[in-house]
Amino acid sequence: MSIEAIKSELRALPAEERQKLMAFLVVLEDEAHAEYAAKLAQRIDDKSPGRWLTPEQCERELGLSDAPK
Repeated sequence: MSIEAIKSELRALPAEERQKLMAFLVVLEDEAHAEYAAKLAQRIDDKSPGRWLTPEQCERELGLSDAPK
């Protein structure tokens, strides 16, 4: 089945079915990136003070502050 045929079929689906399909596709993407997600979760859970920036440091890094980097 071609992509165009799939698109045509998807257009005919009711909104609720399309929403279920979108949720399924998001799960597929998450599964494909499970290793990255686990690494990101580990970094977020790291409470080591030396690894985190203060709000002021974040603002400087993002260019939202007048203070030099």
